[in-house]
Amino acid sequence: MPIAAPALDPFAVVHAAAEERQRGAAYRWDNATRGDANRLVIQRTLGGAAFFRDAQGERAVPLGCAMLFTHREPTAYGYPPGATEPYRHRFLAFSPTGVRPLFDRIRADFGSVVRMPEESESAALFDEVFDGVRRRSLRDRFHESELLYRLLIALYREQVQEARERDPVEFGRHYLQSHFRSAINLKTVVAKCGISREHFIRAFRRRYREAPGAMLRRLRLEHANTMLATSELELAEVARACGFASANTFSRAYRARYGASPGGLRSRGEHRQS
Repeated sequence: MPIAAPALDPFAVVHAAAEERQRGAAYRWDNATRGDANRLVIQRTLGGAAFFRDAQGERAVPLGCAMLFTHREPTAYGYPPGATEPYRHRFLAFSPTGVRPLFDRIRADFGSVVRMPEESESAALFDEVFDGVRRRSLRDRFHESELLYRLLIALYREQVQEARERDPVEFGRHYLQSHFRSAINLKTVVAKCGISREHFIRAFRRRYREAPGAMLRRLRLEHANTMLATSELELAEVARACGFASANTFSRAYRARYGASPGGLRSRGEHRQS
């Protein structure tokens, strides 16, 4: 009988944590030619600034920001030409196991240079991981992995809040994705974004090829499909859990999209693909 291969360890582990002070153009790294591809890095600026370069161009990484990158990718960073202030930073290099999808999602949605102000939750969690690793005070690998995941969650949440001022349309999309199960409507979303309803709808449709109201219904119905297939909750409970005002409203929306009632499909043991 063949021996099964060992399962991959699902827990992320920090492989390096260090604080450095650099000054001069000699400090430059080309990530394409260094290290191990299975390393994720968060490097937080404590003073001065660095530059980070990728396919989108070059940008500064000043105090209150961090850069996210991996080894063996076509990016580079270092001390900016002409700078006079020392670049101080801390970095965490950790395994991708269990956290890679979230790390990649942050970069895909917000880029490789993100905000991490001193007073932020993400900065506090970064320092908790950093100090715990350096002092060997983390309880175990479960604690270590949990803190890394919480750090990335906090970082993502904070970038969404930053987008409210920088790009209210993008913020609106994230708000819909995060709150569709609540009893929100388009008026609620527009109020959160701080722009006019007409401008939001027009810009949202142009950018995402879908009206915000249509996205809200789609997200709710997709979630309802999953609940119908995996639970025995009453339709009224499913409707409420997915943000619909009532079972009747839910049933009408479901029939309009899928051509059948949710109750009828469930009684036959079926559910629709979105």
